[in-house]
Amino acid sequence: MKFNVTIAAPSPLIALGSLIFNGSSIWVNSVWETQIVPYTLYLDSLTFVSNRVPSDDLLYHAVNLAQNEEHTVIVNPARLLDSVIVEMDLGDEADMMMSMDDGQLFLQDGFIATGQWNTNACLGDGRADGTCHVSEGSGSEISYTFEGDAITLWGATEGQYTLYQVSMDGAKPIAYSPSNTTITSPITILAHYSNLGLGSHTITLTSLPRDGKSRIEVDYAQVYTKSTATSGSSPTIAGPITSTSTSNSSDAHAIGSLSKSATIGIIVGAILGALLLVALFFAYRRRQQNKRLAATTRRNSALAVAAGVRMDFNPSRRSRDFDEETLASSKFSIKEGLELSAIESQTDVPRPEEAAKGGGFSWRS
Repeated sequence: MKFNVTIAAPSPLIALGSLIFNGSSIWVNSVWETQIVPYTLYLDSLTFVSNRVPSDDLLYHAVNLAQNEEHTVIVNPARLLDSVIVEMDLGDEADMMMSMDDGQLFLQDGFIATGQWNTNACLGDGRADGTCHVSEGSGSEISYTFEGDAITLWGATEGQYTLYQVSMDGAKPIAYSPSNTTITSPITILAHYSNLGLGSHTITLTSLPRDGKSRIEVDYAQVYTKSTATSGSSPTIAGPITSTSTSNSSDAHAIGSLSKSATIGIIVGAILGALLLVALFFAYRRRQQNKRLAATTRRNSALAVAAGVRMDFNPSRRSRDFDEETLASSKFSIKEGLELSAIESQTDVPRPEEAAKGGGFSWRS
């Protein structure tokens, strides 16, 4: 899964014209200029020299970066740098972005706030859910342990009087300060880390004193995590961050999708059901054929009886034996080509005219 995060001025992360990041692609954009301005851009060990022209705000674009390595981009002169878009390819380790306003964030399990945090005086308007937490006094600190592969922390600073440091998983903290301006900044990115790897991570932000002031505002956080992950509050979507997906929604992570074993079970059940229906069909067909055969046999038997023909269905008696016995004890008559049944013992009375002729056929009365 790929996500894009835009780190724009006046974010302290790029206030000095540089950015340390993890990502697979990067777009470096310039502030608006009416004149041609020569510049030099450094990306790790690479040096890129060009001219910023009025018709093109893009200073540099790089793809296929080693996403699990830390990269540094520097623009000289620093005043040209307006925003940096970082693409994070988090793979299967994160497939959704969960956003929490400051009220939800400060109530999360694993969130710890020390020092003084004021909820009544935001540094500006347009806050998420209309609330904010502002540090009061030196050393105010927040620490948040979360499950995810990336995190973006949004808030505001008090111009040149703001100074703070951020660390991830106990590493050496990095200090940030806005550019030298007395104007209160709008909502911007205070910290961003990506490609952290699967598991628990802890981000720590500490407000430091500067010229007697130490105010920094925390407005909301965005955590990139699995869609099956749970949190202490319902996730909401807020802020200018954008995300784009390049993976197939498969299905394999979608909630409510059938497991592979369940799918196989359904297929096997359907096949067995079809085979059972086929077997029942052939059994029914054979039964109907047997009924028709029995009916035909009964009908033929009835016709034979009506015609005077004796039908013997005893399979134990051979037809030849039957004929010999019949010939020995019976007499036959021919009428219309039909073989008549054996005639029981009776006396033949020859007609006078036939007796005189000594004919070859005998007639019975």
